[in-house]
Amino acid sequence: MPTIQNLKKKLQVILSTQKLTQAMKTASTVKYSKLSALYSDYEKYEEQCNRMYRNYRKDFNSVFSVKNPDAPILYIVMTSNKGMCGSFNTELISFFENIFRKQETEPVILCCGKKGKDYLDSKKIPSSKSYIFSDIPSYQDACGLFDNIRKLMENGKISSVKIIYSQYQNMMKQSPVCEDLFTPDKESAECEEPLFVPDKQTVISQTAEKILISILYKKILETALGAQAATLTTMRSAYDTACEYSAQLETEINRKRQSQVTADVLEVSADYSKEGEV
Repeated sequence: MPTIQNLKKKLQVILSTQKLTQAMKTASTVKYSKLSALYSDYEKYEEQCNRMYRNYRKDFNSVFSVKNPDAPILYIVMTSNKGMCGSFNTELISFFENIFRKQETEPVILCCGKKGKDYLDSKKIPSSKSYIFSDIPSYQDACGLFDNIRKLMENGKISSVKIIYSQYQNMMKQSPVCEDLFTPDKESAECEEPLFVPDKQTVISQTAEKILISILYKKILETALGAQAATLTTMRSAYDTACEYSAQLETEINRKRQSQVTADVLEVSADYSKEGEV
């Protein structure tokens, strides 16, 4: 049976946890709000870029033609930088493991996020390079990543690019997916040919990199947004649990204190009665 002192010590620990989770919940709320607004605004621009790429993917892909078709596949693994975001990283890493085990030849890996880097290091899986983006990634982060992808392709070190990331669906759900950065030409959509000024080849060559960077940046934003949503959900749950547990402990302490006071009163009353009889 725990004493009042033991319960008070336990309560202090729970209250400290409560303050910590509340602070982290507040920080995650602010970051999630900023990322959500940024993602919402950028999504409209990316949709137009993606539509243009889908309609003319064969032309865009020709700008970044494969130098060595027999080269390994490049996998870009996008995780969060921090833990305490529930199963966000665990699900993504398990998804990558299933894909990695099925590879007949060793792929080239680029890792984005500290958690992904830690996982690769622990499994002794070599990665070409690691990127640590901020909690609110910038467009320049995507530019630096794409520049490395382009160099690997131009040097004939990779044959295709696949991105493994958590696709953002809503605040409560993010699903790991594997998507091609350069979609195969055979899936090109049919559309009415617009007027290109000064000509089609010039427009394609001048916009190809920006189009693909915009698609890549959206996936980086989705990863960051999903990580903050998962962190916010986890911290909110932890804070609510801490509040509930602290309330239970306070109730138990009060009951024990009341029982102790009642026992003391009864003891004093019994002693008084004995003295009266004497």
